[in-house]
Amino acid sequence: MRVIYCCISLLAVLLSIARGSELDYDGWLQLRLWHAFNDEPEPIFIERGNITVSSVRSGASVVGQNGLLPAHIKELINLAKNDGKYRLKTVARTSSGSEITFLTSIPACYLLGSDLEDSITIWLDSAAEPIAVSISSPGPCSTEAPFTNMWTTTNVNVKYPDGGPVPDTATYIQKLEREREARERGEAKDNRSFLARYWMYIVPALIFVVLSSATNPEAGGAAGGSAQRQ
Repeated sequence: MRVIYCCISLLAVLLSIARGSELDYDGWLQLRLWHAFNDEPEPIFIERGNITVSSVRSGASVVGQNGLLPAHIKELINLAKNDGKYRLKTVARTSSGSEITFLTSIPACYLLGSDLEDSITIWLDSAAEPIAVSISSPGPCSTEAPFTNMWTTTNVNVKYPDGGPVPDTATYIQKLEREREARERGEAKDNRSFLARYWMYIVPALIFVVLSSATNPEAGGAAGGSAQRQ
């Protein structure tokens, strides 16, 4: 039982360390953005701007983006009229030196309906390394020209995957301790059936009875034969 207590306590410590390291770690991210307005299978990307996340823990960021040229707005309107998608490529560089490329898209009509307003979400793993970048826009869907040619990125969200609930190991250990103390005092009630409690005594007795019944007929037959001969 003491071994079980030690294992559970060790598990609780490891979980707390893992969660603590995820929250305490901090670093930065640099994102370079490219976008495409063509509807062909091979997108033609041009530079849109960049995002600098100075702290992945707080999510503090600075956004710098280029305005759209009239030709780009015309291409975006054509995409919306043909139910096309605006495609965004992100190259993320982390404080650890790694560089990862992500692709995402959104219906072009939503960007027109929101006058080029969007939000960018950066998903990180427990080591603060980016695993996905997505774009969203409030819309509504429209094929009309926007009122402005400048991007309005209202939110840059930095998110970690949900870690799930942490087990209440302290309460479980206390429950095991109370059950152990009750057994030592003889207060614990055994709700098992009679067979479940005493099977280790009943089984040997049954085996003995079976073996005895197998030998008794031979002894009985020998006794009967001697009586007849008398």
